Amino acid sequence: MQFTKSFLLAGLSAMILAGCTLDAERPSGVQYIDKNDAAWLNHLQTIQQIKSYHAQGQIGYISPQERFSSRFDWQYTGPQSYSLKLYSLISKQTLLIEMQPSGMTISDNQGNRQSARNAKALLQEIIGMDVPLEHFAYWLKGQPASNADYQVGTNHLLAEFSYPVNGSLWTADYLSYQTNQMPENILLKNKSTAQTLKIRVDDWQF
Repeated sequence: MQFTKSFLLAGLSAMILAGCTLDAERPSGVQYIDKNDAAWLNHLQTIQQIKSYHAQGQIGYISPQERFSSRFDWQYTGPQSYSLKLYSLISKQTLLIEMQPSGMTISDNQGNRQSARNAKALLQEIIGMDVPLEHFAYWLKGQPASNADYQVGTNHLLAEFSYPVNGSLWTADYLSYQTNQMPENILLKNKSTAQTLKIRVDDWQF
């Protein structure tokens, strides 16, 4: 069965991120510390050891083509084994994105289901998102890639990074952290594709 994108996104958009706008600007005037800071290196080692985890919260997405916001449930056990559920508490519309070694499957609670080996193409076709979920797993927990250009904040945690993906540059700003030192509010942007992703994590399990 084929998805009706307009119906799906309308259902998801019923749940608007509270207290923030989807087109938020990157923060300015942020102070940084040395990347060799002992507390930061200790934290980095800790999150690098987290190989599987579960996070829940709210997500907002905006691009020239699409705009929606919803609750999310993210479960990650490996590069070829993760799932992202998007859902609205108001409309009861749900969308499940599942990655397996055989490829990606996207399904909803209306009985629609599509699979493809090319995860990037399937995401663009069904949702209109051009977000690299293979990197999202690390970005969500505040772990920069080894070759990323990143900065450490005065809280001894990741403050921001920039990372090239498929010829365009993604930036991330970690606006706040929870008491367990895991990210709480994250702003992801891709200036060249005019995409913004605003994430608020309410619960971490690892």
